[in-house]
Amino acid sequence: MSLKITVAGSTDRELEGMVRSCGAAPSLVPLAQLPAMAQATTRQADVLIVDLRGQSSVPPALGAFRRQHPTTGILIVSKTLDPDLILSAMRAGANEWLAEPVTHAELDAAITRIVAHQASPAVSQTFAFVGVKGGVGATALAVNIATALSRVATSGALMIDLQMSRGDAALYLGVEPRFSVADALDNIHKLDEAFFRSLVVRGASRLDLLAAPEANGAARLDPARVKALLEFTSRQFEYVVVDVPRSEPGALDALDAAKSIVVVTTQEVSAVRSAASMAARLRQRYSKDRVLVVMTRLDKESEISREDVEQVLGSPLAFTFPSDYRTTMAALNKGRPLVLTNHTNLAASFERFARMVAGLQSEKAAAPEGGWLARMTGRSKTRKRADQEETQ
Repeated sequence: MSLKITVAGSTDRELEGMVRSCGAAPSLVPLAQLPAMAQATTRQADVLIVDLRGQSSVPPALGAFRRQHPTTGILIVSKTLDPDLILSAMRAGANEWLAEPVTHAELDAAITRIVAHQASPAVSQTFAFVGVKGGVGATALAVNIATALSRVATSGALMIDLQMSRGDAALYLGVEPRFSVADALDNIHKLDEAFFRSLVVRGASRLDLLAAPEANGAARLDPARVKALLEFTSRQFEYVVVDVPRSEPGALDALDAAKSIVVVTTQEVSAVRSAASMAARLRQRYSKDRVLVVMTRLDKESEISREDVEQVLGSPLAFTFPSDYRTTMAALNKGRPLVLTNHTNLAASFERFARMVAGLQSEKAAAPEGGWLARMTGRSKTRKRADQEETQ
């Protein structure tokens, strides 16, 4: 079956000819027809080419078209690589973009990439972690969850450190990045797979890291650029974990791509109150089901019980993690995520939470007592009791 390609807004016979030479018979439509195409319930095309060479902005209907037809690839053609125009196109869901002069080789390669992506779509999941205050362990949690997911990913896992002034993910992973997330955001208009790969550094267990900039390079985050970055990475990696600064609206307002937004708190009164406030704001913005509140460093002897915390939150905790400060600091000093050792209660809890948020089958549920879980953790019945305590 031949490829179905629609070209919108173009009067360029040369472009039409190049599409034909790629093996497709294009349908030519005016840009004014895009709103109607966005409302149609039947699939409009395998690839939609939108010619913006006579336009100064992206048609508003393009975003609606993407939402209605998520499997159709979108290719933008423009006069120049205008950063604002390309950023708008990315936000609307464009997969590829070409600037004049457009060659047959470039067009054919772009269409080929779109078709290849359609043939084997990656199911990507993005998870955002935000601590309610400094020192609650949000970065350590994000690093370990990202590492755990990288071990089961078939098409890559990425961690993005958006802590622009004090990001520590590189320290936890024991890597020394040459580039940072600032480089990606500053060049969002020319992001492609090759360029992006040059910005990340490979950490433990096949985890790629897009690190935070040096402390002196702190800058405000632009929501549109952060959103475009997350949309781009969701097309490149099976799992994306983001460490989000709590006081940066540019990040908190750009988490549309996140499957889950994990609010990290402890049992301290001030932390719990902040968690309740932050979770409420995020649930208004992103919906209740996507926002999870978890508690680190659970102290069963604390005067503030789990029930007290949940009463203040107005909802159950999604997960609690045991306290193990000494082991956590030892892992940090080694630059090796704790989850890779997998011989402590805390490491095992990281593994279980990663599987929970990703919707993966719990291996402990399928393993007989003394089997896989016992070999990996050195525990069986005691581990079962800990599981119940952490999730109930």
